[in-house]
Amino acid sequence: MKHYILAKFKDRSNTQRLLPEITELFRQTLAIEGVEKVEVHPSNSTRENRYSLMIEMTLTPEGLERYDVCDAHKQWKAQYGELLESKAIFDCEE
Repeated sequence: MKHYILAKFKDRSNTQRLLPEITELFRQTLAIEGVEKVEVHPSNSTRENRYSLMIEMTLTPEGLERYDVCDAHKQWKAQYGELLESKAIFDCEE
């Protein structure tokens, strides 16, 4: 299945600055059984109504359950949650 996280930073200048550490954080999830692929895509738009980045994960339903309780997910919410104006989560079949 696909799991998408769309995140919009309050301060859009944070996107490029934080991209390497967010990418590294999500690469750690590849060690979780059932997480098969992770890609972090920064937006190429400067329009105010656009999201800053999209995290695309390919995983099994069990992998999603494991991801939800993993340290990287907890760190993502704790470290970056307050920096976000909004986020959207979308799951679908491949």
